[in-house]
Amino acid sequence: MGIKPKERLLSVLIFIGALVLLFVVGYPQYKQSLPSQIRIGVDKSFASVPFYVAEEDTTRQYFLLEKIDPVFVEIQGNPLQGLKDGQYDIVAVPWYWLMLSPASNGDTIKVMSSIEIKSGRGLDAIVVPAKTKITRLRDLKGRRLGYLASDEYLINLILAKMAEDKITKVIQVPLQAEEIATAFVDDKADVLYLIDPYRGYHVFNGSQILMEGVISFYVLPSMPYAAIVMHKSYVTKESKLTAIRIKTAVEATLSYLARNPRVARDMVIKLNGWSADDELAMAMRTPDYQRLAEVNLKNVENFQSMLVRRGIGTCGIKPSEFLFEKNAFTR
Repeated sequence: MGIKPKERLLSVLIFIGALVLLFVVGYPQYKQSLPSQIRIGVDKSFASVPFYVAEEDTTRQYFLLEKIDPVFVEIQGNPLQGLKDGQYDIVAVPWYWLMLSPASNGDTIKVMSSIEIKSGRGLDAIVVPAKTKITRLRDLKGRRLGYLASDEYLINLILAKMAEDKITKVIQVPLQAEEIATAFVDDKADVLYLIDPYRGYHVFNGSQILMEGVISFYVLPSMPYAAIVMHKSYVTKESKLTAIRIKTAVEATLSYLARNPRVARDMVIKLNGWSADDELAMAMRTPDYQRLAEVNLKNVENFQSMLVRRGIGTCGIKPSEFLFEKNAFTR
């Protein structure tokens, strides 16, 4: 081979090498410039509010800032099972169900942040119509108790303790979210157990409180209510960049909501299609939103221990093991 053909071959090789180097260096940067699509399980409760605020709040567009392209998927049935079935990538689920079943086909469901009902805040209540003969808890005997179907595990925990006080034969009536607002008018229940925003909505519209702070009295003073979760593999294997982005966006939103609870109340009113009203917003109380580093592990442990004492679940998993490790989200 002559000198000139060798020079041409060398030039071609150098050119190809430069292209490969450009791809190796540039492709990761190009990939990071693209938005990350993620499927988010949502409903109309305070548990889903952070996702909507991160997307819709014009002053704090955290999804836009973190290049998140959200696909909102309406929750049907048990949200934890929906996550396991691949219906969405991230969702808020009751801590109760997570504690009983954190495994998922060889994978594990892990907690990214938490939502807690704290003592003294009174987010839940048993309410009755304005005109009723039900004036005390003992009057619940033989009455129809309506509640949000997804809160049935709470009703079972509450009624089990009420039975110890000889409050029995309560007729359980699970309702869908769209039935709650008119449950008394439609004669679907004689009494309702509600957690905000539905407690606040009924109080604003004239329902009377029979008992407030039911969870604190019959279950735990402060109870981990919902956990925002993902599959462990989603962070460590499948979509780590997306996971980092969604965690950053959600945690920023939680901090924002902690400082501006009215934003959460206004959003939940909008989600439920209720007319915006200052008095309605003020009648509602927001839960305690906790970032990963703020999750109250002592209350998680208390809830887990309480369930075990009642013959539900085990203490085989340490409270901290439900959570993602903090370094799981490092780039």
